[in-house]
Amino acid sequence: MSDYESPDLASDENLTIREEQSPDHGMGMTDERGARKRWHGVTTLTLIFAMCWFFSTRTGQPPPVSANAPDTEFSSARAMSILVEIARQAHPPGSPEHERVRGYLVDRLTTLGLNPEVQISTSSFQRGTMARTATVRNVIARLPGTASTGAIVMTAHYDSRGLAVGAGDDGTGVVTILETLRAIQAGPPLRNDVMVLLTDAEELGLLGAKAFVNEHPWMEEIQLVLSFEMRGGGGPVIMVETADDNGWIIEALQVSDQYPFANAMSYEVYRRMPNDTDFTPFKEAGKQGLNFAAIDKGHVYHQQYDTPENLSESTLQHHGLHALHVLRYLGDQDLTNVNAPDVVYFSVPAIGLFVYPATWVTRISAGLIILFLLALLAVHRSGIGFSGVLIGTGISIVGAALSFGFALLLLSWLPRFHPEAGSLQGSLYHSEGWYVIALVAAAVAIVTGLHALARKWLSVRDLALGALIVPFAGAIWLGYTAPLAAMNLQWPVAAALMSVFWVTVLGERATGTLSWFVAVLFVVPVLTFIVPVTELLWIAMTFEFAPWLAVLMAIGLHLSLPALDSVLRPHSWWVPVGGVIAVGATLGVGILASRPTAERPAPSTLVYAYEYGAPEALWATDPVVDTMDLPAREWAVQRTGTAFGLMRDLSAFGYDFGEVPSAVAPAVDVLEPVVMIENDTIVGDVRRVIIGVRSQIGSERLRFQYDPADDTRLVSINGTVINNPEELTWADHWGTPEPMVYLELEMPAGHPISFDIIEHLLRPEELLGSEAFSRPEYLAPDIIRESDRAMLLYRFRESQQTTEATSR
Repeated sequence: MSDYESPDLASDENLTIREEQSPDHGMGMTDERGARKRWHGVTTLTLIFAMCWFFSTRTGQPPPVSANAPDTEFSSARAMSILVEIARQAHPPGSPEHERVRGYLVDRLTTLGLNPEVQISTSSFQRGTMARTATVRNVIARLPGTASTGAIVMTAHYDSRGLAVGAGDDGTGVVTILETLRAIQAGPPLRNDVMVLLTDAEELGLLGAKAFVNEHPWMEEIQLVLSFEMRGGGGPVIMVETADDNGWIIEALQVSDQYPFANAMSYEVYRRMPNDTDFTPFKEAGKQGLNFAAIDKGHVYHQQYDTPENLSESTLQHHGLHALHVLRYLGDQDLTNVNAPDVVYFSVPAIGLFVYPATWVTRISAGLIILFLLALLAVHRSGIGFSGVLIGTGISIVGAALSFGFALLLLSWLPRFHPEAGSLQGSLYHSEGWYVIALVAAAVAIVTGLHALARKWLSVRDLALGALIVPFAGAIWLGYTAPLAAMNLQWPVAAALMSVFWVTVLGERATGTLSWFVAVLFVVPVLTFIVPVTELLWIAMTFEFAPWLAVLMAIGLHLSLPALDSVLRPHSWWVPVGGVIAVGATLGVGILASRPTAERPAPSTLVYAYEYGAPEALWATDPVVDTMDLPAREWAVQRTGTAFGLMRDLSAFGYDFGEVPSAVAPAVDVLEPVVMIENDTIVGDVRRVIIGVRSQIGSERLRFQYDPADDTRLVSINGTVINNPEELTWADHWGTPEPMVYLELEMPAGHPISFDIIEHLLRPEELLGSEAFSRPEYLAPDIIRESDRAMLLYRFRESQQTTEATSR
C-alpha cells in the first residue's frame, strides 16, 4: 500500500511506495507502522496550522517598550505620551484643534533643540469638474550632520480626516519621528543632515507634501525620504513602497532593520495604481526612499474612534524600530548615489529579509519550465499517459471555483448582520477574522473532499501534477508581467514540483514515515509565501476581496496535495466534515460578534442645513433600508424631535447624496461670510473680478459653486490657476486663509456676479449646542455620509449687494 493511499482507496501500481517486510520483524512491526500512518493525517493538519500561525502577519511584532528604556532606544511608551496630546480631538485643517496641534509640535521640536519653521502656502489639485485648494502649514525642522553627503527627510502628516481623532492616521507617524529624533540625539551625531517634515492637508489630497516638493528650497538637498503612514490601528508595520531603481535602498533596509516586513509585490502594485501617501510627490520628483505603513485593524481608519486607546502599542514600537535603525544606518552612509537596479525582496519571520537581483526571475522561470517538463517526462515514461494529470487539472479548477462561489455567497449573505457594512473605509466589517477563517475551512473541506473522491481512481502524483498546471502558468506569466512579485508564486510552485518528484521517483526507496515527512517539508515554502500574501491582500483589499482570497487559499492547498494526501487517514471523510463544521462554527461566532457595541459602533447620520435669511432650516439623516438602520433613525428622531417625513435634495448645500429624509429645523442666528470685491476690471468683452471670502463662524471648508449654464468662470483661487475652468462646477478651500480666500472670476462684460458660498462646519455643536449630536456609545457618525456637520448656504447676487460690497 502506498504511503499516500487510504486503506479504502484503490492502489496505484506506478505510485506504490514499497516497504519490504523483514522476516525478523513480522506482523508486529507492520501493525506498528500502520498505527503510525493513521496518525499522519492529524499530525499533518496540526503541522500545517502551526506553520500558518508562524508565517502569519500577526506574529513577529516587537513588544512595547516602557518609558524607562535607555535614552538611545525607541520607547513606545514615551511616544504614546506624545500621541495622547496630539490625538485629543479631531483636527482637520481650519479647526482650532488643528492650530493647537501644530503649536504643540513646534514646541516639541524646539525642546529637542531644533529651530522649526512653518511653511505657509496654497496648494491645490483638480479632478474632473471639481477643484480643491487648501492653505497648508507644514512644520519643518533640520538636524545638521557632521559632514553631510545629502539630506534624509522623515515625513508624516499631522492633520486628521474629518471627524477622526487621528491617533493611527497619522499620529503614529508623527510621534514615531519625534521619539526617533530624541533617541538619535542621545547618541553619536550622524554624518548626514536629517530633515523633519510634518505635513498638513494630506487627507485632502497630499496638499502639504505637494507644497513642500514644489516650493521649498530644501528639496534640492534631499537624497532619501522615509515616510511613516498608518491605515488602521494595528498589525505589523510594512515597508510598502520604494521609488524605481530600489536596489541600493533595499539592501540598506536588509542590513539595518531588525524587524523587516516587506514584499516586493507591494512595489509592483503601487507602480500600477494611484498612490495616496505623502511619499508619492517625492517619488514623482525622482527621490528615493522607503514608505512604511501599518494597515491592520482597518475598521478604525478615518473614524471618530481612531483613538490612542484603539491603537496597538506594539505597532507603534514596530514603527519606531524601523525608523530608528534605518535612520542610524543611512545617517552615516555616503548618499551620493542611492539608486541601483531593482531587486526582488521578501521577508520571512525569525529569519529576515531575502534579497536577490531581478535578473534571477527569468532564470527561476526557466528552471520551473525544466522541472515541469521533467515531471511530464516522468509521467510519459510511466506508460499511463496524461489523462490523469488533465483530470487533476480539472479537479483543481473545480475546487478553486467552488471556493470562489462560497465566498460570493458569504459576501451577499453577511451584510444583513452588519449595519456598518459600507460605512467603513479600511474594512468591510468591524471584525472580519472569523469570516476569513471560515473561508479557509471551506477551502480545506472542498479541496480535501474532491481529493478523497478522486483518489478512488487516480494517484496522488497525477492529481498533484495536474493541480500544478494553472499555478505554474501563473508563475511564468508573473515572471514576465510583474517580475518583482513573481516570487510569491515561483517558489511555492518549485516546492510543489519537487514534492511531486519525491512522490514519483524517490518514494519507492523511502520508508513510510520519511516519505510523509519530506512531503510535509515541501509545504513550508508554499506556506511561507501563500499565508502572508493572502493575509496582506485581505487586510489591504478588505473582505470584499473574499472570492479571490478563497481562490488563493485553494491554490495553496492544491500545491500541498502530496502532504495533504495523508489526511485521508484514518478516514477519508473526517477532514471535509470537520471543515464544514468549522465553517458553521466560525460563521456563528462572527455573526454573534457583529452586534453594535462601544468597540464596534453602528453608523448614524445627522446633518444640519441652513440658508442665510431663511425662516427655518433642515435636519437630514439616512433612509431606513432594513431593521438594522432603526437604532440610528430612532436616535436621530430623539435628537431632533421630528419624524423626518420630508425628502429633500441638499446638493445646493454641497451634500451630494440625492434626496434624503429631512425635517424642519430651527434657524440659527449667525454672521454671514465676509465677501469683498477686491478688484474689478474689464478688458474688451471680459470682466475679471477678484473677490475675497472669509467665514465668520470658523468653518473648516468653504465650497463655491455656480450654475454651469451661467457664463461665470472661476479661473483661480489664491492665485492658483484653475485648468479648464469651463468644465468646473464647484471648488472648495480648506484651512484658515491668510487672511481671506481670493476667488478670481471671469464673465462677460456687464454680467452680474452670481455664485454660492457654502460653509461646512465640522464642529456643529458650537452652533446647535453640545447635546445636538451626542450619541449612545453603540452609535458613531457615518463618515461616508459626511455626518455631524452644519452646512450654511450664502447666495451672493451682485444685483442686490454691489453697492455695499464695493464700499466695503
